[in-house]
Amino acid sequence: MALMIKFKGLGLYLAATLFTTPTLISAQGAAEPWEQGCMIQGLDPNGDGFLSIRQGPGTQHREIARVRNDDALFLDRRNCQGNWCLAEGGAINNQASNTTGWFHTGWCMFYP
Repeated sequence: MALMIKFKGLGLYLAATLFTTPTLISAQGAAEPWEQGCMIQGLDPNGDGFLSIRQGPGTQHREIARVRNDDALFLDRRNCQGNWCLAEGGAINNQASNTTGWFHTGWCMFYP
């Protein structure tokens, strides 16, 4: 699991694999109630093993990135449509990412 730190107003993200429990921390205190993180879990490594990030909320939209188990995405719950949410940064393959796109939340372990 990873520690996720989001520095508000600076647009910076830091990911480190230091702790076993995922946490979202803001430089200005606790995260806003609508801010969440999503740790990708449950993708079949013997299948395609990835979750598509898309330009819009739905499979009809073009794929722009892929995430895998243990990758993390940051989201604002106010930017969700059904089971689709807009990712605004995260940690992909243990690297900070500024990926912005829509993903299906069926493989998310949400944390505050």
